[in-house]
Amino acid sequence: MKGRSLRLLLLLCGMLGLAFSVAMAAGERIRPAAVAGSWYPDEPRQLTGLLDRFLAQAPAPTEEGLVRALISPHAGYTFSGATAAVGFRQVQGHAYRRVVVLGPAHRGGFDGLSIADVTHYQTPLGRIPLDQGAVAQLRRSPLVTSDPAAHTSEHSIEMQLPFLQRVLPGGWQLVPILVGRMGADDYRRAAVLLRPLLDEQTLLVVSSDFTHYGPRYGYVPFPHDTKTPSRLKALDEGALDRILAKDADGFLDYVERTGITICGFGPIAILTHWLQSQPRIQGQLLRYATSGELTGDFETSVSYLSVVFREGPSPAEVESGEGFLSDADMRLLHRLASAAVSVAANPGDRKAKHRLETLLSQVPPSLQRPAGAFVTLNRQGQLRGCIGYIAPREPVYQAVVNNAISAARRDPRFVPLGPDELDGLELEVSVLSPARPVASYHDIALGRDGIILEKDGHSAVFLPEVPTEFGWDLEQTLDHLTRKAGLPPGAWREGASFKTFRTQTVTAPLE
Repeated sequence: MKGRSLRLLLLLCGMLGLAFSVAMAAGERIRPAAVAGSWYPDEPRQLTGLLDRFLAQAPAPTEEGLVRALISPHAGYTFSGATAAVGFRQVQGHAYRRVVVLGPAHRGGFDGLSIADVTHYQTPLGRIPLDQGAVAQLRRSPLVTSDPAAHTSEHSIEMQLPFLQRVLPGGWQLVPILVGRMGADDYRRAAVLLRPLLDEQTLLVVSSDFTHYGPRYGYVPFPHDTKTPSRLKALDEGALDRILAKDADGFLDYVERTGITICGFGPIAILTHWLQSQPRIQGQLLRYATSGELTGDFETSVSYLSVVFREGPSPAEVESGEGFLSDADMRLLHRLASAAVSVAANPGDRKAKHRLETLLSQVPPSLQRPAGAFVTLNRQGQLRGCIGYIAPREPVYQAVVNNAISAARRDPRFVPLGPDELDGLELEVSVLSPARPVASYHDIALGRDGIILEKDGHSAVFLPEVPTEFGWDLEQTLDHLTRKAGLPPGAWREGASFKTFRTQTVTAPLE
């Protein structure tokens, strides 16, 4: 009996040894899941069910154009899973050949970029092979290293992988990159290094949460009170505006100036540098959420954004008229703004609410593309409110509705609009083309170009019609613009940078 048992044991050991030798012969080196079972379920069926519920609740894509990149949060799925799902829903079913994931190193102490020395990443849903050719190409750069300690328990890359496994058809390979300590010029160098890999068959996923607020994170830029949620949103939107404008230097300056605790600011800086070489790719905010909303306590809160970057018409094509809005589109935007202002001024008006809901159900695809927009209210020839934003944060119809409500109720220069002021109110809706840098203020065409001035962390904007309305020449316009930015007149002459944009505008009485 003992002999038989010994033979069985030797046979079993031999089989195990054979399996081990095959794995070694194949050269497989696995990076196991580090936070499964804590940050997300480690049981495959439970994990699949959770991901599918998140994805089923996410809106279906309404935009055309190939998705080239995402910004996705990486907190525990309980907190950020629903927000992440909105982004991954945009690529569900698309067959990419490669996925590059850029994540911040929360614990690593290395310089540059680090790629784990493995052949596969493991999650409860299976193994993901690395694109060894792409990794070998990247390792030729002195910017790329491998810091084993940084990868051992890091979650920023791992949290994206189960979603990718669930939404993408099989066959894709992974390039997982942690971003460590880098100088301003290193972010540009990293973008240049990645550019050959980021073709139309590659999806770039940038893993980052946004503001970490509260004593726990050592960041309390304003006191905890009833205004904390709106202040957090404004802080995050300041960073988002620079990302959507593809302003890498402006984004890094904003991070330094505000101290905003965006853990993935390094990966985002690389993204924005890469976007500068991609004029056809435009970004759009899909969802904004905070942990404070979920817990009901904003004393400690983390912000989560889902942002998509699609390839569409270039700014030059938009300026030339291709893809710009028709007269019918502009009239519909004015009707949407009118209905939104009516609801904002009189929330109890059921007729106005029904009209707004009906108009929203009629929005065509042409108004679902992201664009910057302003809504201006005038009454009896006097300004009564003006709110807008330049960067294309959201679909243009939604931007117009949101800005119309804000112009009526949230312009800090005025008290909220009342129902008795609707009579005689005039609305101006302006849709903006993407902003483009100009070499000098001499390149600005008054009356045609909207102007953005930036200097020493200060910025201000004028719509194209502002100097025409006041009869200003170029120097007077720039003096007034610098005052608006909080700078002395003439400060625009040295050290200032300028961007211009064009608008389509419709002005008519409230409908």
